[in-house]
Order: sequence, then structure tokens, then C-alpha cells
Amino acid sequence: MRVILRPTNKHMWANNVVKYKNCYDYLHVYYTRSGNIYTGLAAEDEERLGKILGLDLKKSSPYWNNFNVRVGATDIFLDTEDPLDEVKYLFLKNHKRVKTSLFEHKANADYLLINKDEEAKRENLLNKSKVDAIFEFKKMSLSDMRKCLRIFGQSAENVSGELVENTLFKIIEANPETFMIKWVNNKNREIEVILEQAISRNIIRRNKNIYKFGGDVIGYSTQEALDYLENPKYQDVKATILSSIDSKDFLVVPETAAEESSRYADASKLNSKPIKKPVVLKGDPRVEDSDGIDISKLSFTGNE
Repeated sequence: MRVILRPTNKHMWANNVVKYKNCYDYLHVYYTRSGNIYTGLAAEDEERLGKILGLDLKKSSPYWNNFNVRVGATDIFLDTEDPLDEVKYLFLKNHKRVKTSLFEHKANADYLLINKDEEAKRENLLNKSKVDAIFEFKKMSLSDMRKCLRIFGQSAENVSGELVENTLFKIIEANPETFMIKWVNNKNREIEVILEQAISRNIIRRNKNIYKFGGDVIGYSTQEALDYLENPKYQDVKATILSSIDSKDFLVVPETAAEESSRYADASKLNSKPIKKPVVLKGDPRVEDSDGIDISKLSFTGNE
């Protein structure tokens, strides 16, 4: 196994340089909070490597008094096929000043230990997920692509097919695993598309984690809203939402008394106000209907 130890901390006082030439740092053994000496070697490693090297590698051995790994401004390369390099690797692997991933949170870490074999495995897995994602992408229709973009929070109903395909491909290329989770392996993707379309048309209103249809709360989280729409008891509500989406109806959703109260200094005046129900108006209120009537000039009142 090939391993690289790389300095990571750059110092502003040193003109953003990690280390100056011919300057070195030394990683030594140390005492842990429990009072034990840290060497990084388990008991079986001490015995196995000790026999190969002809050394006493127990924690109580004088060998560790002078043991250190000297680090300069450049990377250190180790090959664990060499027993001495393996001792160094095991020592560095869990050292308090060394981290094994860029995402590992270790406040005192000044060095990054890179496992080239593991890094290659991760890259291979990423490449495989890209291949799988592109394979699934090729099977998608334009309609599926539009729906998928909606799940990713992008509106694609009124853009060209070329732009839809290009936008989705960029998302897949950058986040193949997310695409596989959100679309390919997502059993709820169709209902999620409905929910996102309804939100975009103001048929369902979302305020933080609260989802409302008219004056009714249908969920206090995304999952609750999805469960509501899939519940057999509320299929009439789902049918109404689907009908509004498909016919591109304009949904007028009056505010509830509680919501209107924020617009008045004295909320007590609203106690007698009835909660209005949504009124669905056919067509677009910004244009004239088939009879030549400009419906945007009409007044609409919800009935109880």
C-alpha cells in the first residue's frame, strides 16, 4: 500500500508558505489522556513487526524514546510493503497531528495522510456511479427530464428541450450519486414532482417546514406532505391539485384569519372573519377569456 504524508497548514506570517526549505518538523510519540504512550501499534502489530525487524516494539521499549518521523516542506512517501514504513504508517494513522481525510475534524492536525490505494478505490466508485447515472439519463424522456429538474428545485416547464437536457446533464455530472438517490432509486419521485409543481403554482403554500392547501395544514415536513397526498383518505384533495396543475388554473388562495392578523394592529377585529376557501378560476387572470371579458377586473369572494 502506498501512502503519502502531506503538510497542510500554511502560515500567513510566513507568506503563506507551509515550510521553508531546510526547515523540519518532528512527529514524536506522546502520552494520551489515559496516561498511556501513543505508538499507533496494536499488540499483534508489536509482535509481528518486532520479529521481522528484530526490535522490541512494545510501548515500554526504549526504542520509542528516540523514534520520530521528520517532515520537511515536501511530501513523504511510504510503502507498507517495507516493515519500517509500515511502523511509520501505523504510527501516523491515528496521530493527534495527522488526519486521514480532508473532512476529518481534528483541531491540532498539521498533516494529511493520503492512502493512494483507497483514494483510487473512491475515484473508481465515483466513476462507476457516473457511468450508471449517465446510463439512466440516456433512458429518460424529455418529460422525465423536466420532472427530475423540478425535484432538484429548478423550473423547466417553459424552457427548450435542449436547455433542459443540458442543465440536467450538468447536475448529473457533478452529483451522480444524488441523481441516483433523488430520481433513479426514489420510489416517491412522482408524488414529489406533484408537490413541487403545486408549490411553484401557489396551489400548495410552503412556509419553512409547514405545507398548506388553502387554510388546511397538510404537513409539518416534506415527508408528512408527501404522506398526506398518498393517503387514500385525501385522494379528492390530490385530484383537485392535479386538475389545477394539468389545466394550468390560477388558484386564488385567500389568507386565513391568523395570517391576515399580521397586517392589522388590532388582531381582535379578525375574530369574526370566516376562513375563506380557495377559489379556482379557469384561465389566466391577466388576459381576456373566450367571451372577451377581462376577468382581472372582476371581484371574487370565497364562500363558506
